[in-house]
Amino acid sequence: MRSALEDGPGNRYTGDYLLGNWAGLRPLLASHGIKPRVLLITDPFGNVTGGQKQGFTNYSLLCVDLNLDMGKLAGLPGGEFDIGFALNTGNSLSKDDVGNSFPIQLADVAPVGPRLTYLSYTQKFFDDKLSLRAGRLTINSVYSEEFAASQYFTAFSSVAFNLVPIGIFLNAPGAFGYPLTTWGARAKFEPNKSFYTMVGIYNGDPAVGDANRYGLDFTFKGPPFVIAEAGYRYTARIFSEALPGNLKIGGYFNGGRTAEFGSSSTTGGIHGFYAIADQMLVRWGTPGEQRHLGIFAATVVAPDQRVSPMPFFFDAGVVAYGPLASRPKDFIALGAAYGAYSSNLQSAQEANSTAVQNEEMTVELSYGCRIAPGLTLQPALQYIVHPGGDRSVPNALAIGVNVTVSF
Repeated sequence: MRSALEDGPGNRYTGDYLLGNWAGLRPLLASHGIKPRVLLITDPFGNVTGGQKQGFTNYSLLCVDLNLDMGKLAGLPGGEFDIGFALNTGNSLSKDDVGNSFPIQLADVAPVGPRLTYLSYTQKFFDDKLSLRAGRLTINSVYSEEFAASQYFTAFSSVAFNLVPIGIFLNAPGAFGYPLTTWGARAKFEPNKSFYTMVGIYNGDPAVGDANRYGLDFTFKGPPFVIAEAGYRYTARIFSEALPGNLKIGGYFNGGRTAEFGSSSTTGGIHGFYAIADQMLVRWGTPGEQRHLGIFAATVVAPDQRVSPMPFFFDAGVVAYGPLASRPKDFIALGAAYGAYSSNLQSAQEANSTAVQNEEMTVELSYGCRIAPGLTLQPALQYIVHPGGDRSVPNALAIGVNVTVSF
């Protein structure tokens, strides 16, 4: 069963390819169970006003992945083996110029350098109702659905929204998101199309993702990171039409001892909760085009302010797919993301006479233009309020283009 994200019209990372079928090589490989993917994301962005200083940078992410159908290759129906490689290059506008916590450039998800990504095996049982996955993993996925996903997230260029609400990563150092991977295992049970539940456990050592380890740190030295989620798919009657929606709730636990802000004491474990909802509001065009207007909202709550830097995170937005009949593959996205910093962290900063972090917000307006199959250009405006949570830093306006190429 393909996931909602895989089928979603806003996912620029799957489906069509700029180089087509590679002169017949791609379908030939697929017939033998071999599915290669090459994805390039590059983000030339400039900070035109505010922030720490004005500047222009480009950040890029090259992803090379190979999916092997073990049913065709080894007679194991329902089995898949994934291996991947990624390369980050460039400079971060957020780190170098703006100073904000929600990365502006979509490729700004890992330190510069090459790394091994996926090295995992997935096996499905009982007509795909049960799925088990183990190996080098992430809690999110570029090409399908893992934890805390919505098809609408992929319509944005800011990392605040894309793939997973960033609040999870800001509070839990043991949570790994693509292209940073760690050893782990995930089980998903989906008895019907309306309901699923899944749980994952991972090696939560943050050092595994260090740039100088190239994704090849295969140790199990870290504390466990555990995440669980339940999801409900439904249809709501809006304007006399039944339209799909999703509700998801989840929670996580990051083991080990964590130093409390402004104290020599440590706390055992970090925990948090999240909720995600999305809803199609209006459908237009033919059903096959999947042109529609949808909304989403997500929140992350990490209640222990002694150790959670951003105990409250919220984002919401609206996305229109195929707003023009003449441009059925284009999309427009408008969203806002907000995060409030820990009161304990603020007290520690005041005591140390350092800049106090209060709250940060990003508002994004962007238009995804399908230039050719596998090539999307997305001009975007991002307005950043209180970069880094520091109210003394002027609000920033970043302008740029997210370029996504699937080869």
